[in-house]
Amino acid sequence: MFPYLQHNNMPPVTVHPRPTSSSSNDSSRNDATTETGPQPIPERPRKRRGPTQGFQTARIVKVTQKKLEVIIEKEEMRATGPNAPRFANEIGAAVRQYAPLNKIRWKDVTDAEKSPMYSRLENVFVLDYDKRHWIKEVIENDMPIRFKEFRYELHEFYETLLHLPMAERKAKKHDQVLNQEYWDFLCDYWESEAFKNKSKRNATNRSKLTHGHCSGSRSFLNTQAMGEVAYRTTEKMCGP
Repeated sequence: MFPYLQHNNMPPVTVHPRPTSSSSNDSSRNDATTETGPQPIPERPRKRRGPTQGFQTARIVKVTQKKLEVIIEKEEMRATGPNAPRFANEIGAAVRQYAPLNKIRWKDVTDAEKSPMYSRLENVFVLDYDKRHWIKEVIENDMPIRFKEFRYELHEFYETLLHLPMAERKAKKHDQVLNQEYWDFLCDYWESEAFKNKSKRNATNRSKLTHGHCSGSRSFLNTQAMGEVAYRTTEKMCGP
């Protein structure tokens, strides 16, 4: 129909499709995989829960503008009720923050050194020593337990450094120890014969225990008290 477009003497033209970018990328990716092999995905380090710092308790008090109530009956001499775990955790946090770690025994800690620990508790809990004077005794009985627990955790960390010279052990201070002088004291104490002999005796005594004395941060006494409250509530609703 259009004679000027007809060229009978010209050879036919073959058009080859250009490779797409995806196919070229796939081939290069396959070549790289063939040469180096599949690359493993690096594992992320598992997050571990650290010691309680008491931030959540302080945040609740700040938001509500009210200190938390804690139930401490004289007959039981132990905190019970919903805020009992927070109370126990706060005592531990106060000891970690303010306790002098250069004292071997808790009874060597002076009242002046205990004062900031009590102040921290009084800032977040209703502790009326005048009406309930036994509360201070309850706190005083719990603090040495938290002190021992903290020292035990620090010693466990120290044992991971035993392959190092003493100078390097002292240089790798635990993050929870705020004072380098305290850490130096502990390192020297843990290498003393007095501590090693005491550690052997304690290990022998622990091997004789047949059961634990707590259920997480909640004591058995608090667990029992909460069970009794639940039983009385159910009895009122459903009858005996």
